[in-house]
Amino acid sequence: MRVSRRLLAVPAAAVLAWSLTACGGAAPEAPTSPSPSASASATQEAVVESTGFELTTETMDELTAAMLAAQTYDTSMVTEVGGASMTAQGQARVTEAGSELTMTTSSPDMPTPVEIRLVGGQMYVNMGELTGGLFWQIDAADTSNPIAAAMAQSTAQSSAADSLAALVPALVSVEKSGAEEQLDGVTTQPYDVVVDTSKLAGQAAEQFASAAESGVEIPAQITYRYWIGTDQLPRKLTLDMLGSHIEMSFSNWGGPVTIEAPPADQVTAAPTM
Repeated sequence: MRVSRRLLAVPAAAVLAWSLTACGGAAPEAPTSPSPSASASATQEAVVESTGFELTTETMDELTAAMLAAQTYDTSMVTEVGGASMTAQGQARVTEAGSELTMTTSSPDMPTPVEIRLVGGQMYVNMGELTGGLFWQIDAADTSNPIAAAMAQSTAQSSAADSLAALVPALVSVEKSGAEEQLDGVTTQPYDVVVDTSKLAGQAAEQFASAAESGVEIPAQITYRYWIGTDQLPRKLTLDMLGSHIEMSFSNWGGPVTIEAPPADQVTAAPTM
């Protein structure tokens, strides 16, 4: 069964538009558990345990503030739909001005992994033989470029503040879901965050509108399940939508990341589409 790329991209984009805040996720990472390297980094992570925090519709800004304070993190993601799967791994840096990321995605249907870097407002995409082994350089803000538009479905390109602003008007409810769990050495509480898709703003709204125009039936509401640590940082996210299942993990908050543009001799201009 060949799965529509649009069907795979829509829920991933919906997740990344908030979670990676540019990444968010990424941008726009590996199976449901962190990779060995990510886990090793996470063990060195300095986590400040706070008490009494509870995620509500009124405390979303505190969550964003904690992400901005930490600035960096590692992430992994797996998307499954119709028997097909896509995995991704990467690192991100979150700032008020926007986010930067490096991400590698792969799936059995892809001849080679795709490497994406978002640095200084420029997107660099290496698709192996399809790009001659080089990185295409694309203006991430050029919405008229179909490549940039397509890649935007795998990476979130807005700042944390903008992502939150897009989500808050769509919030329906935020409620605890289940008992506390230990993730990456941090006590986390799972929450169900319900949003009204008709009230989403920004990139997520545009992607859902595009999907709807192509015949995809968009649900009236979406429920994200977030595991939030006592340090007010997200550690895990799951989402079931449009017949797909997405699971993401976040680790190494505040840890070192390597996010750089490719060397000049590895970069070429993307073709005009």
